[in-house]
Amino acid sequence: MAQCYRIVTYRAVWMAVLLASLLPIFGCGSYRFSPLQVTSGAIEDFGTVLPMTTSAARTVLLTNPGNIPLTIASIALTGDSAADFKFTSGCGATVPASGSCSVQVSFAPAVVGQQSASLVITDGALNSTQTVSLTGMGSSTAVVDVIVYGATPSGIMAAIEAAQHGKQVLLLEPTGHVGGMMTNGLGHSDSYATNAIGGLVKKFFGMVNTFYGAAPFSNRGQYFEPHVAEQIFNSMIAAYPAISVFLNESTASVQKQGSTITGMVTADGHTYHGKEYIDASYTGDLMAQAQVSYIVGRESSAQYGESLAGVANPMSFGGIKIEPYLTPGVPGSGLIPHVTATILGAPGSADDAVMAYGYRLCLSSDPNNQIPFAAPANYDPAEFELMGRKAVVDGSGFTLDSALGPAPIPNNKFDLDNVPGGFSTDEVGESFTYPDGSPEVRQAIEAEQKHYMQGMLYFLTTDSRIPVTVQNAVKGYGLCKDEFTDNGGWPRQLYVREARRMIGPYVETQNDLQLDTTITDSIGVGGYGADDHLNYMFNHNGSVYIEYNPGFVPPSYPISYRVLTPQAAEVSNLLVSVDVSASHMAYASLRIEMTYMVMGQAAGAAASLAIDAGTTVQNVDYGQLSTLLLGDGAVITPPQ
Repeated sequence: MAQCYRIVTYRAVWMAVLLASLLPIFGCGSYRFSPLQVTSGAIEDFGTVLPMTTSAARTVLLTNPGNIPLTIASIALTGDSAADFKFTSGCGATVPASGSCSVQVSFAPAVVGQQSASLVITDGALNSTQTVSLTGMGSSTAVVDVIVYGATPSGIMAAIEAAQHGKQVLLLEPTGHVGGMMTNGLGHSDSYATNAIGGLVKKFFGMVNTFYGAAPFSNRGQYFEPHVAEQIFNSMIAAYPAISVFLNESTASVQKQGSTITGMVTADGHTYHGKEYIDASYTGDLMAQAQVSYIVGRESSAQYGESLAGVANPMSFGGIKIEPYLTPGVPGSGLIPHVTATILGAPGSADDAVMAYGYRLCLSSDPNNQIPFAAPANYDPAEFELMGRKAVVDGSGFTLDSALGPAPIPNNKFDLDNVPGGFSTDEVGESFTYPDGSPEVRQAIEAEQKHYMQGMLYFLTTDSRIPVTVQNAVKGYGLCKDEFTDNGGWPRQLYVREARRMIGPYVETQNDLQLDTTITDSIGVGGYGADDHLNYMFNHNGSVYIEYNPGFVPPSYPISYRVLTPQAAEVSNLLVSVDVSASHMAYASLRIEMTYMVMGQAAGAAASLAIDAGTTVQNVDYGQLSTLLLGDGAVITPPQ
């Protein structure tokens, strides 16, 4: 208890009154006003942290030992390296008597080297100050908790889930934007039973729904403009300072010791080190560089006992006869563009076919927000002879919807998708070499796909065989001026529907989707219809035929945790959340962003548990994993 002094004076009554009014402040009588105490220590050492990343936050606890409220005058960072530290105060203007509050401090070095600063707290107890010394080392060899490769929706969910459980996360993205296909044109989101989706996925769609309110065509947040999705993804990431995003970083190689990944090297020569890694890219490049087993193409029906697997029975193009020869009726004249002489394997046999890709354009019907369709360089209308012939054969049956599939999203915009089974926005047969292709091969395919789509749209507005009604309908759209503004209104990413697929300790198959098996380690629920796209357009006895699997619609089905893990002997600290361990038939259902996000959240949770337990991803305790996911709101078993 502070000592109380009797005031003896005779010069001025007002002085006695003034001092009497200050007695509580100086601690006389029953009042005690003492400086704040820093109860978490006078030094905080953040250890080594990768430059341009942010460490996990440390808590500085401030306690008021007195029995009246204490004012906080200021909290500030000082010192030469003050800019390399950050703080967030949970304290108000005062600290209650015998109460406490906390300040969260983190280290975010800009460069390599030792950094130091001070957190200075000034309180109202005679302007007393408390100082916490802050130190940390910016190191290029720092080891972060989790490295997520690919800021796709799946990768974003993985990063957030890991950050929620106290992990420092690097989110590396090969392009200049986060959000994958959901920020690159896929705004009419594929979905299935809403009661099968929870956790972070439900949160994202809820945020979109809140953004649009009662706007038409938002479909409870499942339909959205690309730039809105990017805005919301960025806001979700920003809520977690432990997530550091590095854009334009593509993986070039992987460093390993035995079955443990110790680092990944990017094309720019940067090396990143993590305890756990998650490959959330569409092409599985990190997985492949880590020498994980994978497949490109289709398994035979016999391999996993799948009735629909392998090469499908060919079918006529649109149910009509279309002449395939350059000169009708003259086989020796050659085949028209995009029709091949491919001889298919037997039905049910395996092959290396990869379903067709395309760009998901975002179109506007608002004349004030349009970039008109224009002919690409070296445009040749002969490339689209198949569409011209189809228009003639179809006659009045050739409509906008039979050529293109514009689906409405908010604000007079449309997501342009391929029309199933026809000559549309997918360039059939162009995707086969993409999954294992070099960066140069992939760039050439992307450029060709763009040229194809630009030419096709221009053809639809200009060729005399296209009905005027269809020409005018197509002219009513244009690329959006306010989308992909750094790329001329064109999406920045090609829609890679399927690339590599990991071969892990368990391969999810058609049988799992049909509930013919028992999954005891489910981490999420799928349910989208098995949706294949064309593999071939070819000449069959003087008529154009197509080949793909029309698929089926499964019930809600469980997704095994083991589809996320490589085989233990190959890699012990890697999870894969997009190019998962599944047959082609199962992947045709799993391959939508909603399910990718479900698997991404599970991967983030599993990575966190592997770190906490000091174990491999294959040995993560499923009971703990399921409890963690359920606690985070995820739905992990099919609703009854």
